[in-house]
This record gives sequence, C-alpha cells and structure tokens, in this order.
Amino acid sequence: MKKTNLIFGIILVLMTSLNCNAQEYEQEEKTISGIFDIEGKSKTEIFASINKWIALNYNSAQNVVQLNDKESGNIIVKGINEAVYKNVMKELYPKNKYMQEFSTVEFNHTMEINIKDNKFRIIYTLTDIITPAPVAGYNLESQYNMVFEMIDFTGLKQEKIDNYNNYIEELWKKAMVGKKKREKFKEMTKPTFEEMNKGVIESIKSTMISIEKAVKSTKKDDW
Repeated sequence: MKKTNLIFGIILVLMTSLNCNAQEYEQEEKTISGIFDIEGKSKTEIFASINKWIALNYNSAQNVVQLNDKESGNIIVKGINEAVYKNVMKELYPKNKYMQEFSTVEFNHTMEINIKDNKFRIIYTLTDIITPAPVAGYNLESQYNMVFEMIDFTGLKQEKIDNYNNYIEELWKKAMVGKKKREKFKEMTKPTFEEMNKGVIESIKSTMISIEKAVKSTKKDDW
C-alpha cells in the first residue's frame, strides 16, 4: 500500500508540475495571445533578444518590422507564416500517389510584442490568406477567401461549415461531380478544417515558444 501511495504521489507531483509550467494562451477568432514570464531579464535585455530573433527568422523582403520602439517596449512585425496540417481527403483516395498526406497553407500575419521587465506579451493575428497563382487561368481568390473564413481559433462553427458546403456544392455541380461524391466531400469539410485550424494554432504557438526560448537563453558568444 505504501509503495502504491508513493507512486501515486510521484505521478500527482509530476502532473502538478506540468500544469504549472504549461503556457496559457488566449484565443480569439483569428488571434492568439500569450504572456511569458522571464524572471531576471530586464526590459532592455528582452527587447534586444527579441530583435535578434526577428533578424534571424524574418529574412524575407515581405517580412517587415512596422514598429520597433525600445522606450515603450513595443514591436510590431508583419510577416508570412506557413502551417502544415493533415490532409483528411487522402482517406477518400488512399491509393492516389498525387494526393499528399499533409497539406500546407500560408497566411499574412501581424505580431505585436509588448515588453516589460521580467515579461513580454505576444499578440499574433492572421490578417488574410495567401492565394496561389491562377491555375489554368482560373482565379482561386474566392475559394481561398472562403478558406480564410473557416479559420476560427475559438472553434469551428456549424454556420461556417454550412456556408462553405453551400458554396462548394455549386462548384461541384458546375464541374459535373455526382451527388454521392458531393455528399462525401461535404462530410469531409469539418474534419478538414479542424485539422487546418489545429495546424495553424500549433504553428503560431511554436513561433511564440521559439521566441520565449531565445529570450530565456543565457548562452553567450565566447569567440
């Protein structure tokens, strides 16, 4: 009995420790915010570390620092992020070698960073989706705008699913796709966009954690 209680106690301590160290995020429709405590780091140190992270990770001409105010401790970055998510449509065509198991999607975003002594906050907002170049002369902007509407970090709403299915139903009809196949496609709408939302959220949180690690790093160049 004592051994069992000891094991249970260890598990409880581990679970409590994990919960204490877990970062909490606030999620709105297309915005994720996180506050990171960095004990022992001044506002100036955190500001410098984040600027270094930005310089190393935003190397495209399309990624632009909009604001960099050391005195106020505010940084605003405009950039592009790519998210990878499971392509559930692969289940319909498992033997189709041209259909990948994972898909990617790109978004424009803004990242506002507010810095104080011992802490900083990141407010990460998706602003729009990046539409690929026209395929065979067909503009994909309308379809991708619909996809962007399906991004919701507070949970996928049935109204959005219905709107998307109504929209895609008309496209499939024009393409002479049979009713059974159209119904099957519509059944995949919810799991498809749930996976997409999951992938985007993971991508954003991964970026935030990367910044946190950079700020917490005590490694110095001894060259």
